[in-house]
This record gives sequence, C-alpha cells and structure tokens, in this order.
Amino acid sequence: MKKISVIICIIILFACACFTSCKKESTQVSVPAENANQIDDLQVGNNSSCKLTHNAWSYFFTWDFHYNNKGLADEWKIDGYSWVENFKMKYDKFNKLTEATCYDANDNLILTTSFTYSGNRVIKQTWVDVLTGTSTEILFSYNNKGQIIREDGSDDTHQFQVYDNMGNCTRSDYYIGSDLYFSDIYEFNSPVRNPLLTVSGVDFLFPYSGVGYFNKLWFTRNLSIIYDGEGNPFVINDLGASKNDFNVGYQHFPISVHYYDETSAGPLDFSFGYSCNGNNNFANPSSQDNSIADTNKTTRHTGPILLIGSGKSIKVQLQELIFLNR
Repeated sequence: MKKISVIICIIILFACACFTSCKKESTQVSVPAENANQIDDLQVGNNSSCKLTHNAWSYFFTWDFHYNNKGLADEWKIDGYSWVENFKMKYDKFNKLTEATCYDANDNLILTTSFTYSGNRVIKQTWVDVLTGTSTEILFSYNNKGQIIREDGSDDTHQFQVYDNMGNCTRSDYYIGSDLYFSDIYEFNSPVRNPLLTVSGVDFLFPYSGVGYFNKLWFTRNLSIIYDGEGNPFVINDLGASKNDFNVGYQHFPISVHYYDETSAGPLDFSFGYSCNGNNNFANPSSQDNSIADTNKTTRHTGPILLIGSGKSIKVQLQELIFLNR
C-alpha cells in the first residue's frame, strides 16, 4: 500500500455532509503570575478578548480569522497555497451564526450555507452551490449533554461521534448509506488547550468535518482510516505528538506543535498566532509557514483533495482515494 499523508483530504472530506460536533463553552480562566505581562485577559469562548488570528496546518493550508466590532469572527480565509476560500459570516441579534458565504481568490461567490436553530442548538445546515444551484441539507442529533452525536445528510451520508468524559470527541465514523467509508480517531494525552475556542461566534467548523477541532484540548494523536466498501481498512494518516513536541504559551495555548506521521515517516508542523489588540486585519503568514510549505512540498505528496461542490460525488472521490493508497 502506498503511504500518503492526507490531512487536507481528511479535513475537507466531509465538507458537504458533516461538521464539528463539539460546541464551545464560555469559561473564564485565571492567569498565572508569571504570565501576567503577556496575555492577561485571555478567556475561552465568546467572551474572549484575545483571539486566534492565524493557524498554519503544516504545508497544507493556513487559516486566518477577522473579527467584527463585537469580537465575532466575520471572515475566515482558508489559503491552500494553490486555492483560496474566503468565508464571510453573518449573525443575528443574539450573536448566533446564521449564514456564511464563500468566495474564491477572485472574490467570486461560489457557495452559501445557512443554519436553522432550535433554541441555541443548530438542528439543520443547508449548503447551496451557487454555480450549479444544487443544495444539500444536514440534520443534527444531540445527546442529553448537548453534544452532536449524529449528522445525517440529504445525500444518504451519516456521521456518528463518540466523546470522552471531558467532552473531547475521540471518534467519528462516516457512512454512505449503510457502508462505513471513513473513521477519524483522536487522543488527548496533554493538557494543552484548544486555541479554536477563542474564535468567537464560530461554534463548529462548518466548512469541514472538523471533528476533534473544538474540543477542550488540542489533540496529541490523530488516526484516520478509509475503507474500500468491503470493510478493508487503509490507514492514511497517523499523527502523533509527545509532551515535548508542544511549544506552549499563554495559559497553556499552543504556539506550535510538531507531529510525526507514521504513514509517511515524516514530520508535520502546526503553528498558531493570536491577537489581543483588537486589530481586525488578517494575520500575515509567517516565514515559518512558507518555509514549511516549500520544504515539505518538494519531498512529500499532499494527497488528493476532496472538494465541496465537486462534480464527482464524495463516494466516487473516496473510491479514487482508496485506489491511490493501494
């Protein structure tokens, strides 16, 4: 079996069908005395005055967040180095995310998505491909703790989530019809906190699957498996990080994480940037991001990309991915 690291495939994989299952909480935290002169008002959730502005996912892509005058994320730029998606968000008077529109690198509208609520819970998400006029709906089911445990797409796609006692999503299984096609498994063996909790307004990563991305902690291991329709598993991603692989800053939020991918026997480095000064400009990609991109792209294959609005169905794209990994 050819071994390819495909984080980008995993993250974009379920874009049409399922989205982050762990909803944010709003929790104030205390600041250790030794950090009092750094970010001394960092909180978690929608009360955060310090925000995540930049997140580089190794050489795959970067995320940059922009915030409005209420401190809510109103733009989310995803730069895949060879492609760009820029989401612009709208909120209601209760600061609930109601709509997001997606633009390409030339500022052309390509996708819209809207959210239907029951109380504070999202119960339905509707995607519309502007270019084709086609739409897809996702229905969300919750357990008695308010965690999303099932997501059902109108195209017969289904996703099921499992949580640990802390509320971190440890496993997600993705089905097309009754066939299991993908499993995403996470471990949390370090107390490093999740910086995505400071992205106010965005309670789940609506463009992507995002399972494991709005947990209390940042993951130390991610194992991703695809199945060939006959139940045969293919490991396409096995990221691991030790305690020493985390460069931690204020209140135990990560500045960078060094992962090792067992499937490709190579490194993957993530970095994070924060702002507490109310600057509403996109963060500039660091030289480290570009260095990582240039270095790794020359030696490693990024794997296929499963895109929103592709002319091919998710099932066909998965089957092609399985074929490439044989």
